[in-house]
Amino acid sequence: MASDDDGSAPRKRRRVNPPTAPYLFRPLLEQVPLSADGSDDDTRITCVEYWNDNLYIGTSSAEILHFVCLPPDPSDQSSEPSFILASRLPIPHSPNASIPPEQRGIQQIVLLPAVGKACVRCNGTATFYLLPELSPAFGNLKINNCCWIGGLDQNAVPEDEETQLIMIAVQNKTMLVQIGDGARLLRNIEFPGCLAASRRGFVACAADANSYSLLDVQHQQKIHLLPISFLSDGLGPGPVEDVQGASLSPPPQSSADGSSHGRSSSLNTLTGMLQSELPPGSRERASSLSPMSSPNPASPRRSVSRERQNSASPRGSSEQPPSEARKPLPPLPKRLKPHVLSPTSTEFLLVRGTDESEPGVGMFFNVDGDLVRGTITFNKYPESLVIDAGDETNLIQSPDNRRDELILALVDLSEDQEPRKALEVQPWDVDPAEAETHKSWVQIPAPPGTQPSYVGLRNTLSSSQFELSEVGQLLQMVRLKTPSLLPHMSPNDPRTQASIEQLQKEKELFESQESTDSEGAKKGDSQRGWEAERNAEETKFARALGKAQSGLVLWSGNHIWRVVRNPLTSQLNDALQGAQTEDENGNRSLERDAILNIIDVVLETEPRSEAEFLGLNYLKQKASLLLFGDLISMDAAARDEAAFDATERALITGDLDPRIALVLVPLLRREVLQGPQGIWIHAGLAQTAEVYLQQLEKRTGDSPNPIDGDVLNLIKRFLLSWQQKRGYGSITDETYVFDSVDAALLHLLLEQDSKHTPEQRQSSQTRTEMNRLVDNWKGSFDRAVALLEEYKRLFVLSRLYQSQKMSRNVLKTWRRIIEGEEDIGQEVTVSGAEAQMRRYLAKIKDAQLVEEYGSWLAGRNPKLGTQVFADSSSRVKLAPAEVVPLLKERAPNAVQVYLEHLVFSKNLTQYADDLLSYYLDTVLSVLETSPEARESLSESYSTYRALQPPKPTYMNFITANAPPEPWWQSRIRLLQLLGGSSSSSSQFSSTSTTPTPTNLTYSIPSILSRIEPFQHELVSESVILDGLQGRHRDALHLLTHGLGDYDSAIRYCIFGGPSSAAPTDRTLQRELFSNLLDEFLRIADPSERIERSSDLLARFAAWFDVNDVLRLVPDDWSVDILSGFLAHVFRVLVTESREVRIERALSAALNLRVGTEFIDGVDKVGGWVEDAEGLRRLRDGPGPVDGEFGDMVNGS
Repeated sequence: MASDDDGSAPRKRRRVNPPTAPYLFRPLLEQVPLSADGSDDDTRITCVEYWNDNLYIGTSSAEILHFVCLPPDPSDQSSEPSFILASRLPIPHSPNASIPPEQRGIQQIVLLPAVGKACVRCNGTATFYLLPELSPAFGNLKINNCCWIGGLDQNAVPEDEETQLIMIAVQNKTMLVQIGDGARLLRNIEFPGCLAASRRGFVACAADANSYSLLDVQHQQKIHLLPISFLSDGLGPGPVEDVQGASLSPPPQSSADGSSHGRSSSLNTLTGMLQSELPPGSRERASSLSPMSSPNPASPRRSVSRERQNSASPRGSSEQPPSEARKPLPPLPKRLKPHVLSPTSTEFLLVRGTDESEPGVGMFFNVDGDLVRGTITFNKYPESLVIDAGDETNLIQSPDNRRDELILALVDLSEDQEPRKALEVQPWDVDPAEAETHKSWVQIPAPPGTQPSYVGLRNTLSSSQFELSEVGQLLQMVRLKTPSLLPHMSPNDPRTQASIEQLQKEKELFESQESTDSEGAKKGDSQRGWEAERNAEETKFARALGKAQSGLVLWSGNHIWRVVRNPLTSQLNDALQGAQTEDENGNRSLERDAILNIIDVVLETEPRSEAEFLGLNYLKQKASLLLFGDLISMDAAARDEAAFDATERALITGDLDPRIALVLVPLLRREVLQGPQGIWIHAGLAQTAEVYLQQLEKRTGDSPNPIDGDVLNLIKRFLLSWQQKRGYGSITDETYVFDSVDAALLHLLLEQDSKHTPEQRQSSQTRTEMNRLVDNWKGSFDRAVALLEEYKRLFVLSRLYQSQKMSRNVLKTWRRIIEGEEDIGQEVTVSGAEAQMRRYLAKIKDAQLVEEYGSWLAGRNPKLGTQVFADSSSRVKLAPAEVVPLLKERAPNAVQVYLEHLVFSKNLTQYADDLLSYYLDTVLSVLETSPEARESLSESYSTYRALQPPKPTYMNFITANAPPEPWWQSRIRLLQLLGGSSSSSSQFSSTSTTPTPTNLTYSIPSILSRIEPFQHELVSESVILDGLQGRHRDALHLLTHGLGDYDSAIRYCIFGGPSSAAPTDRTLQRELFSNLLDEFLRIADPSERIERSSDLLARFAAWFDVNDVLRLVPDDWSVDILSGFLAHVFRVLVTESREVRIERALSAALNLRVGTEFIDGVDKVGGWVEDAEGLRRLRDGPGPVDGEFGDMVNGS
């Protein structure tokens, strides 16, 4: 009999203890007409069965009321299915005076839908009927002395069977009957007085009035399990016993074999059980001789099977001591009603107890008779017991194929003579250690004006359909009433202006609906037909979510109810409502721990249907909204870290629409965007949000609780978590939701940053988060601009424009910063903004912007601005011919800087004239108007002349010591430009790293004409220009007497002019040095004159003629002054004489060598004679000259 265990392992469950009942009672049929004449005071409902829209109600007056269910009107959304009375059928039965009054009437209705039959037990008589109209079947076949019917195979699928087996228990045995076209007895089982049984295949767990046993109906074996009462003397399961009885027919064969037995055979088979023709006396005698004269389980008489068991038990004693035999027996305990259920295909649940007022214990046995699992307890011994398998529709199959199965026990909780009955609900497969925490009770409703004296509970064959409006009312999507909420959208926004106008009109209609009369309301409804249509759609969908079915029915008096599982959504929503309290002043308080427990339950619950999936999401959102609303409503001193952590976790895990939270924060409320149709959320959530909104409106005139920094940080983290969900397709109104999130986050960061001091901003994380947000901005652009403008954050605004590739706006914003407009953030200084603009202009491709803002920057900062046009890496390259006119027009002060770049860096000498002109304009304009400038020049000359040698050149001197005035710097660059050369620096070029332009071409006469009025002040310039014109004498004169720059004068002579070219020819050098000596000899200071002249003659004596020197030098100079020059002259003379002697000696030696070589050649050739025949050799005779000697050497 062993088989695989199905779901025997207990499951751990989280405690779900909402304050509401796990089951609801929905009226199935009210005011049942129990009697035909309406006088039904003494008539009650005894049993109920429901199948295929047919409701069968058994009464204590031995009648079955047959009702037919009519579907509701589809056009009426609030209508329920209705029932009409199809028939009132009296059930024939044999009179039996021994049946107590409370057990009279219809006791059982067993439907066999596979074969279209029904078996009814009424007052100890079993009869058969046809479904669904309950017309008699099998020729009014009746079975008397019947104490129980049932035992259908719970493993079988009725739709797949042509026959069904039913167990019918009489007082002395139990029959196994096959029902098909006829009733056929398969076998008798020696198990008398069976009062309850549950069968799985051929294994049945049965109970008589005293104990439970396990029966094998095929092999007819029995295993005694346990007594029903703990007070009985049975100790436990016994061995396997044979219960072989008379088999009236062979075991079931194939369908063909079974069909060979006709209806008459079935009737003959059961003839022995028919007692309708016995006289009354015989019936009474037969009843008195029966082992069990009454099926009353409360009778103190023991059954024969119990007596047999006691007599056959090896543990019992057949003899008693005389003393014990003489003792009076104690009163027997009141017998308990047995309960047998089969929760799985391999297990049976038995209930034991001591008394009806004492607790009951449920025990599990498998098909082998072994005790399995732990026990379950009941607060009182159950009157009825059913298992709710949780067969709701639209369930999502769990991975382990388990369902949330509950066991419902009808218990009597009467106290102080007050009748009170309830359903004790608990899971049957829970760990026994946790069982008590999972129990709950449901109060039984009593019909008006009655007491629940008799209550019945049954799991019907079919489930009835119904609608739970509570679920739909919570989950229906409705429009959130936020009439004061306006969107922030501009005409340039992707959402068009038409949409904005439509939204504003809808707002006006929404606000006016409550104040207009019926005519205006109708007009508004017609204009807002879309909302009515949307509401109708949402209502239809919500009603579908509330569709459910249940096979559990409960009856009391003349009322029948469906026993419906209270949806988890409704239970937990009621728990959320119960966690809120409100005082007389309207102030709300919240049990935060209870809310957190509900959130944990929701997070750990796996949804089993679409409605439950939506409901759990709704519960998470509502719980998080309650916690958030409570947090921002409480005093700042009451907000602790635990409250912040719990609220943040709830918000992040609850998936609450961030706009709902934002409307509760006055600072961020205006950042909420909604579409043309508003914000649609669950009705239960909307109700909670509107309560908080009303509180917020009331506090508008008062002083609301301040939103401190911790709350803002919580909101910021919540918004950041939502930012990560951008792109999720499951989010409704995605554009409006994330635009609201981005705008609110930016507003919040701006508000937080505005509270910081400039020093705090430098190291604040808020600034980093803000920059990251605007650099990756995806929200409403216009709203971001408005916020940044409102908070005067210009640099952040420029970053926003950069993220959107709006180059013109970027440059415009930087220009505002540079021009001194207030920037609260102070992220960048004016010079930093200029540098940013310069780098940015090099990266963009818009030539118009480069020209516009490059020239503007050059006008403000010429050195930096001209880099825009001079940068070789710039993406927009403008030719100098375009830049120069542009700068002359828009930034005249930057032209000189740009020309310097062209001339000095690019070596574009064609712009030298323009550059020189700018330099001259700068210098001459100052000299014309400023005597101080002229004095400054004169002072520089006198200072330089006062320097003792060795001293730098005048150019290097003024470069190192020039005043900071711009005109001085222009003069230095003018001198560099005038004195430029192609090879090296001239004496008029500084030693700076600035490259000197080469091959300059400029108009010397025009420059001379301009500086002529200041030739005494601009000495260096005159020197350069004189030298370039070949007026060397004038140049040397100015160098010697004007500047006192003697080294530059010497360099001038060496190189033949002011340029740094290669040394000139010696003739020009001699001339220049002669002129320089003449200028030195004219120095006014005698000592300086002697020193400069003697030094010049000593260093460059080779360039002077002795006669010229002696002629120029004064006669009164001593030889010592000219010693250096004279020493050089004499040294040269001695050297030249010695060179002549050596040359003569070398020439004599050369002459001697040549003569010797000639003589040797003549000897070898011999003589030659020239006559009329020509030239011929004397020795060998005449012959032509063969050129043996080669070229002859001319001795002269």
